[in-house]
Amino acid sequence: MKTKSIIVTIIVFVFPFLGNACSMYKITKNGRTFVGNNEDFLSPNNQFWFEEAGDKKFGVMYMGRINNFAQGAINDAGLVFDGFANSKLPVTNTEGKIKTSIVKALRNIMQSMASVEEVKQYLETIDLSFLSSSMLVFVDKSGTYLIAEGDVLILGDESEKSFSNFYYSQINALEEVDIPRFQKGLKFLAATEGKASLDYCSQVMNNMKTENSEVTATQFSTIYDLTSLKIRVYLYTDFTKYIELDLKKELEKGNHKTMMIDLFDKTEKSIAHDHFSKYNNKSHPVLFLKEKMNPEQYSEEELKNKGVNWGINVIGYEWLKDKKDPDTAIKVFTYGIQLMPNDYDLYDSLGEAYFDKKDWNNSIKNYAKSLVLNPENNNAIQKISACKKHRNTSNKKNKK
Repeated sequence: MKTKSIIVTIIVFVFPFLGNACSMYKITKNGRTFVGNNEDFLSPNNQFWFEEAGDKKFGVMYMGRINNFAQGAINDAGLVFDGFANSKLPVTNTEGKIKTSIVKALRNIMQSMASVEEVKQYLETIDLSFLSSSMLVFVDKSGTYLIAEGDVLILGDESEKSFSNFYYSQINALEEVDIPRFQKGLKFLAATEGKASLDYCSQVMNNMKTENSEVTATQFSTIYDLTSLKIRVYLYTDFTKYIELDLKKELEKGNHKTMMIDLFDKTEKSIAHDHFSKYNNKSHPVLFLKEKMNPEQYSEEELKNKGVNWGINVIGYEWLKDKKDPDTAIKVFTYGIQLMPNDYDLYDSLGEAYFDKKDWNNSIKNYAKSLVLNPENNNAIQKISACKKHRNTSNKKNKK
């Protein structure tokens, strides 16, 4: 059975809470392909990690959260991918298909494949149930792209193509897409002549970004030259500053990781460093959320409709599992319960934070409250039993 923290990680990728979103653009001209990508999310704790080829075909640069769940990647064959949270789209073509996880499937693709045709052939053999609420987009050096919408695999080779949190198979025209930032980007594209360059792709992604005034903002943007394997990186909606990475040179360093924030000069004041500091404030871990949306002004139902319960879980579990700091996680979940006192899942989360702290009594207390609100919460039943066993063991040791 998956632990709750793993489930939260997966939902981060496939559940569009608080406007969780992405944008992507590709252009191919004169034999060269460039790709731009925006990652919109709550947390600024993002990193790049590099895996040299070793006994595989290709080295890879992954990008994503500090829990090592990749949101995108590029390999040294010039294949790139990004993932998009979307609405529910049933996956039914699963009979006889290979069952695997999205993590393993993506790692296999990025380490062993150079073209989207190869990716399509591979995905046709896989049970793609993990794409029932999301899609993947791949682009290779030739400029050909593949959209994986669960059962639907779409190949294309238009010179320009834009992607966001919608299914191409479910629309008749881009004008139907009700995503303001995407429509703003389309207007820019219509008013300008497309150029296959890092600069032009950067301008496109600047027009498709989610502003930093939103709770969920564009945390980072990556612009790829799939021929030279140069990668331009922007941080937290700020397109006035960037750094450039050379994938080949990075892979020559061997396997390594780097936090994105550490690539940018900390001596220069920036909105990115300011947001990073506020988000990672142990004393006030929900301060940034209060400043962005003032949650107290909304009813519990309104907060749930906005996905704030999921947002609290994401923030809390980052402190709990990734930073190994249950005390700060307890602050986050307690704040969430103050806002949404009838949310059984937040009590379950608080129970897990106390469980990791080995505070068995408070863990039982919160799991029990979760059970009152949802008698079918089997996780709480199992954890209460585990708490009692741990408590009994501790009491026996203390008596000796």
